[in-house]
Amino acid sequence: MIVAYLFSSPEGDIPLDPEDLSRPFLVTPEKAHPHLTLGNYFDTVKACILKDQGELLKRVLKGRFRGNFDLEDVQKIQIRSEKHGILYHLASVEVFMAEERVKFTLSTAISGKGVECILHEHDILDRLNRNSGFSFLPEIYGIRKMTYHTAQGKTEEMVMLAAQWFEDYHEWHTAMDPADGRQKIKIWDLKRDPRYASSTEASIIIEECSKILTLYYDFGDFSYIGEWHHAAGDFIVNTQRNWKLNVRLTTVRKYEPLPVTEDASPMIAMIYFFLDTTVKMRLDRLDGVGETVWLDDFAVAAAVKGFFEGLRTREAKESDVVGVQAADLLSLLQSFDKAELNQVFEPLLAYYVAQDSNGMDLISAHIADHISSLRQALQDFH
Repeated sequence: MIVAYLFSSPEGDIPLDPEDLSRPFLVTPEKAHPHLTLGNYFDTVKACILKDQGELLKRVLKGRFRGNFDLEDVQKIQIRSEKHGILYHLASVEVFMAEERVKFTLSTAISGKGVECILHEHDILDRLNRNSGFSFLPEIYGIRKMTYHTAQGKTEEMVMLAAQWFEDYHEWHTAMDPADGRQKIKIWDLKRDPRYASSTEASIIIEECSKILTLYYDFGDFSYIGEWHHAAGDFIVNTQRNWKLNVRLTTVRKYEPLPVTEDASPMIAMIYFFLDTTVKMRLDRLDGVGETVWLDDFAVAAAVKGFFEGLRTREAKESDVVGVQAADLLSLLQSFDKAELNQVFEPLLAYYVAQDSNGMDLISAHIADHISSLRQALQDFH
């Protein structure tokens, strides 16, 4: 069996030599681990994959591999470092057999906070996948605690979460098109070259993001998917041959009610979730890493459309959507004049300030125009 260690890059895979693997492992993009090397990290990922005669691989291959799986069936494994985050590190694992190829993700946490977050994420994803009936989130294959003994006699624990890899899905971010100097959504499609989305495609992407969040909203306790960020590349997009776009959400860091919905009725709680979605949908970082930017007004109408598509899908699928009907909610929202819509927004804005929300300066600067655009989008929506 061949096992290759690689770095992912826009120009293609970069094989790692012994000198590369001897470098310190980075706990964060700026901080090196005191004794772990990059090789230690890759070796532990490999050990996690092969542990217990490939028990983790059996879970990944369940339903795909015909016959009894044996590690001897594996011809090659490519472990590819994909992304280096603040709390944990994302690798893709590609397994090649004679007539089968499978790819999945392996996220690794080392710091105490990172381990806490990855365990929490595992529990949320597992619960939502089991209870929702939708497939916009990655399937979970397992979580493992691995121990590594360094050459210096040190012991380090890593927690590794194995999950579905969304094949041929790509990050997207707001970018400035030098051809016309306009803000556009750029799809980081490294297979076919990065490209600027058309205005129609940009709207569809935002619609789908808004719809996905609504599909996973809990009508019982008002929990919703929170702390997602366009800048982090949480929503990814796939372009089909017929140019149809599919969107998926790669992670769920938080799933709980907005504090402003405490003691609220189901209708009022849904309104706050809706308003929060329309605001957060407009925040991104230029090229994913630059200054925080505010998406143009197209995002408002798209978020409204996606929200109501999600709500109507839930109505068609479930008989126990309590206290909220799409037609009644739309009618209520359309009845608000600008002053009333401003008043409804006030508790949400106070919550953003209390949380020192990222992008608060932009939200404050644009909220008056946002409310006007939102009111117009609601009036235009049918």
